[in-house]
Formats: sequence, structure tokens, C-alpha cells
Amino acid sequence: MTENGDEKDVRVVRSDLAEPSRPEGYHGVEQPIMPEPPEQPDRVMRDEELSPAVKGALESDGRIDMSHVLIVVDEGVVTLKGTIGLEFQRTLADALAQEVRGVLLVQNQIEVIPA
Repeated sequence: MTENGDEKDVRVVRSDLAEPSRPEGYHGVEQPIMPEPPEQPDRVMRDEELSPAVKGALESDGRIDMSHVLIVVDEGVVTLKGTIGLEFQRTLADALAQEVRGVLLVQNQIEVIPA
């Protein structure tokens, strides 16, 4: 909506720095580009489907020893528990789990215990 009350398909952003050379004119910047809404998954994955998907993503990478890692999923929130040998593997596990479609949040409770 413009200052006159006219409806317009343009977003107006107020700024004191916009057009300083026009002190008596319009003070604002027009943004004709609207942001894209975030991509929504086609369907929400159930926890029973999400758990093996996360485990598969971690195992398929090949750099993480999953023998001491437990994956718990509750309403899209993935909790990683257990022990691992290196800090980069802990960080990698977190990143790979976040990339799985349908994961809302990753709680990384993996402890690093060097071998």
C-alpha cells in the first residue's frame, strides 16, 4: 500500500538514507521483488521413515563409525547420542542429519572420545 492509500504490488521500505538529494520528496525505497516462500516438502515424513533416512545418510558418507551412535527421532527432531572418535565426525554427523529432507532440528549429543 502506498502513502496515499492506493494498493500497489510493491513493498515499501523506509530508510533515512534513501534518496538524500530529495529532502522534500518521497522518503523510501521501492522493492518490486518479493521474497520467495520457503520450500515445503511434498509430504511430512513420519518418525518411523525419518530415522532410517538419517541413519542411511550418515552411513553412506563412510567417514562416520555408526557403531556407537544412536539416532532418536521425535516429531521431526533428530537427537544423535553416543560416542565418536574425532570432532570433525561429530560435526559432520550433525550436518548430514540436517540435510535429510523432513528433519526439523538436530540435537547433537554425541561425545568425542579419542581412541
